[in-house]
Amino acid sequence: QAILALERANKMKSEFLANMSHELRTPLNAIIGFAEVLRDKIAGDLNEEQTDFVNDIHSSGCHLLQMINDILDLSKIEAGKMELQYGVFQVPEALEEVYTIIKGLANKKHLELKTVILTDVKNIEADRVKFKQVLYNLLSNAIKFTPENGKIVLEAGVMEDMLQVSVSDTGIGMKSEDQQKVFKEFWQADSSFARKYEGTGLGLALTKRILEMHGGKIWFESEYGKGTVFYFALPLKAPVKTTEPKEIKTKPRQA
Repeated sequence: QAILALERANKMKSEFLANMSHELRTPLNAIIGFAEVLRDKIAGDLNEEQTDFVNDIHSSGCHLLQMINDILDLSKIEAGKMELQYGVFQVPEALEEVYTIIKGLANKKHLELKTVILTDVKNIEADRVKFKQVLYNLLSNAIKFTPENGKIVLEAGVMEDMLQVSVSDTGIGMKSEDQQKVFKEFWQADSSFARKYEGTGLGLALTKRILEMHGGKIWFESEYGKGTVFYFALPLKAPVKTTEPKEIKTKPRQA
């Protein structure tokens, strides 16, 4: 009974977070939208100080929306409400799309961002949006924890019908005692009171869940003060769904 009560409470928590996160996104998207209208001076000119304020509202809103989206996605997975939308797409194109989004963040810190895609990397059957989310999470994490003038390398290849991807950085790395907590929800690499690095601590936990839903896996190597390498492997083909044969009911013979 205690186990059943715990499972029910956990499910209710996940459903509450999913519903609440969804409700929070509506007004937050409005805030971001109006901030963009003001920033782009559609409603009239702003002075320099007002522009700074609007930019702060916009960037803070986007950051908060990202955190809410992470909570929403994790809650959906825990509540069993997330479904993968499989489709065939070109891996190099998806990598290029994420690279375009992420390079601005890297340039701000003067980081060298290198991509190595082997010639055998072509198509994959997976959820394209979730695949890009995994790449974004790993690359943005690498950028976040790498000091200025560092280096980040993304490599992709195919091995035994699996797409193999690695993201390496020259960042702060992780202490050996912290490495077992990496995929735990809400854990932070920098857990000090006055944290230097922002975030919910959900990115890697969410990344692991998404990859496992695809039948893939993730692992890493890290040396404190020198950097970290995250690896993940993903099947090139979607798992074949097996349908159980329906039970055929027969009417009893009448005497």
